[in-house]
Amino acid sequence: MVGSEVYFKCENLQKTGSFKVRGAFNTLLSLTDDEKARGVVCYSSGNHAQAVAYASSVLGIRSQLFMPENAIAAKVNACKAYGGSITSYGKTGSEAHAKALEYMQTSNSTYIDPVEDPRIMAGQGTIGLEILQDLPGVDTIYVPVGGGGLISEISAAIKALSPKTTVIGVEPEHMNCMGASFSAGRITTIPSRYSIADGLAGTAPGEKAFAEVMDNVDEMVTVSDEEIATALTLIVTYTKMLIEPSAAVSFAGLLLKKTSGKNVCILSGGNANLHVIADIFSQHTEV
Repeated sequence: MVGSEVYFKCENLQKTGSFKVRGAFNTLLSLTDDEKARGVVCYSSGNHAQAVAYASSVLGIRSQLFMPENAIAAKVNACKAYGGSITSYGKTGSEAHAKALEYMQTSNSTYIDPVEDPRIMAGQGTIGLEILQDLPGVDTIYVPVGGGGLISEISAAIKALSPKTTVIGVEPEHMNCMGASFSAGRITTIPSRYSIADGLAGTAPGEKAFAEVMDNVDEMVTVSDEEIATALTLIVTYTKMLIEPSAAVSFAGLLLKKTSGKNVCILSGGNANLHVIADIFSQHTEV
């Protein structure tokens, strides 16, 4: 199928179901007692909100989470179960984001940015350290890319300790804001479009993340929804793990590139919309 060694970094098995819990804990553990007392606020369509809600609950911090009105019900319910206070607002992440910033000003809460906060970024970067500990001779790492918070710090950690390892970012072909920016050499805004990998939605990368990507990432590639669906079906079929389409993007990149040697694909999350998964499997019964 690929003709080389394939390893999965299974962030879908994390508590809250995604890599986001790393950055959330790293950030909240760094807060002062005064900041903890004032509570935290964030916006997210799901995974970041769940991570902040869970970490806040464990650390005894009040969390206010703003989610778009079309957020997946299972993710909203999970945030509530983790102890977060939810406000559904707006039809897009941008509208929920604006409302969260407004709440931050009026409540004097600490805002937890999902991409640009350096503490969040450092937390996600521990994935890179673990890969090098577990697989010192890794040749290529494939990372799903949305706003860039995940790949920026993974690539920084990898290049600092193993500069010969290749880091490849993978995006849905219609949600390639980082790839477009990478090619242009500057931050580029693209129109908002649909992909089954909705967790990677974004129109422009974060500034800090983009700078790290330009310094440390070797290549950006795009994959179609069909290629993502095929990759997801293969993973679920052969590993028996449930992942979300956004996580399958990394393996889709490997199926496209077929790089030799030892390859690691980051499976970034497992908080899947089961209706979407059912649709994918109904159309991909043979892989």
